[in-house]
Amino acid sequence: MTKKLTSSDIYDINKKTGALILGKNRLDDYATKYLTKHCKEALLASMPLPVEKILAEAQLTVKEVSLSRNLDIFGCCLLLDGEVDVYDADNGTSQPVYFPAGTILIDPASEAVYGEGAKRNTLIHEALHWEKDKMYFEILALKNAAASEKLYPIMCRQSETFFEPPEGKKTKENEVKWLEWQAHRLAPRVLMPFEMFKQKALELIASYNDPQNDIFPSCDILIEDLSTFFIVSRVSVKYRLIEVGLLDKLRNFEDFDAVFAEITGSKELVALTPLEAYQLLSADSSLREWVDGGRFVYADGYFVLAEKQYVLLKEGELHLTAKAKKKLAQCAINIREYKYTAYRNVSKDLIGFSVLHRMEGIDQRILTFHPKYQANFAYEPDEAYDAFHDYISVYDEAEEIELMKRLGDPTSTLCQCLWYLMENRKWNYPEVFNDRTGLHKNYHGKIKNDKYNNMGTDVLMAICVGMKLSLRITEKIFEKSKNKLDYYHDPDKTYIRIMENMPGISVQDFNSICKRAGVDELGSTIKDNE
Repeated sequence: MTKKLTSSDIYDINKKTGALILGKNRLDDYATKYLTKHCKEALLASMPLPVEKILAEAQLTVKEVSLSRNLDIFGCCLLLDGEVDVYDADNGTSQPVYFPAGTILIDPASEAVYGEGAKRNTLIHEALHWEKDKMYFEILALKNAAASEKLYPIMCRQSETFFEPPEGKKTKENEVKWLEWQAHRLAPRVLMPFEMFKQKALELIASYNDPQNDIFPSCDILIEDLSTFFIVSRVSVKYRLIEVGLLDKLRNFEDFDAVFAEITGSKELVALTPLEAYQLLSADSSLREWVDGGRFVYADGYFVLAEKQYVLLKEGELHLTAKAKKKLAQCAINIREYKYTAYRNVSKDLIGFSVLHRMEGIDQRILTFHPKYQANFAYEPDEAYDAFHDYISVYDEAEEIELMKRLGDPTSTLCQCLWYLMENRKWNYPEVFNDRTGLHKNYHGKIKNDKYNNMGTDVLMAICVGMKLSLRITEKIFEKSKNKLDYYHDPDKTYIRIMENMPGISVQDFNSICKRAGVDELGSTIKDNE
């Protein structure tokens, strides 16, 4: 009986659009076709692919430019003459720059952070676009200039590494997403051809098992040897080993669970405590570059897209909407958790990750962030990273307008402005004031009676945090006082970062972060007799 063909078995060209139609079961077929044309010897013997030679023969020129503030964009290929937004790190803006067709742009910072293997993968990724998608965009530019301008050029994003567009959605945007899906899946298959990669892997495994060799068989050693030989990333090797059908053989190695935990043993979309969120952000990490741009806001344990459909304001705190809870993968940054066991090259496997250790009983687990696992966002232009979408405030608009009037009135005092906010929040009793701010109850009466306009930075900051004010409003209140915020030194530096990234958290959670960061807790130095 003939096997019924599915969409996964299709390998064709759309005659109307020029788009390559490539099913999941035919990816290695296309990789073989590409190598037959550009480097046949790689199909006959195991070897590192001569990437530079392939690019030169295809008459492709490589230029290094910065493409995004958060290193999400690795590169792109100009299939037509056109402009690309180049990011200027000095002023934090992007400007369009013209490049001729046949130019591959690659972000040099990506190689610095993620290694030569990532660079080679990006270069082949873009070369594949030149090979398979040039005709598509030439036709699109002639038939639908508006769509061409919107969808071109295709950016090679880390966060789209595992993204899979919906099948059956017949839009130009989705069609282009499938072309990008193809390039992501094809690049490692070209760099590590099925038969030659499998052959090399089996040779290495056999050599480890040879009693004459003083080598302890391990997944870690195998992955390192294959990564070094083919000049690719370790994670690409891991996935390729699974794709060529060696998973069962690898399970026999003692370190399999530890080395493959990232792939086989991870828990997705893990909620963070405020302290954990801050610790991940404070690390030398790519997560901070994502969140600091203002596209995400912390709510109910997640960094979520700052849009009203996903975040709501309730009693001064940000919470996930019902829609966000149902579609968390589409709106929240994916923090992953898996059991951590040390092995020789574990540090290499964690390059480019934001990492936080978490103890669960006797198990040591790690929380990780990496752009490549952010696969389900509705991607916006890069400028979306520079401002909140549908800005979500943690204060009442009418209240803000009135507060601004009072702050701008030279006859009003700091205490009068603060008391307006306290009355508005029904902080009528000293006990409420103490609970919200961690400050001594006596301060309540001093502010109410307009007798504490010389309050210090620590007191004023505690009040602003207790009121769940945004950093912007806090800055205005500080301008009214005799205090100045120090943006570059602690404790103000830490206070500001917390308010920026986790607006609306309680003073208790705020202080737990301060304690871990080694800065003064709010309200902790206040004396009863002050």
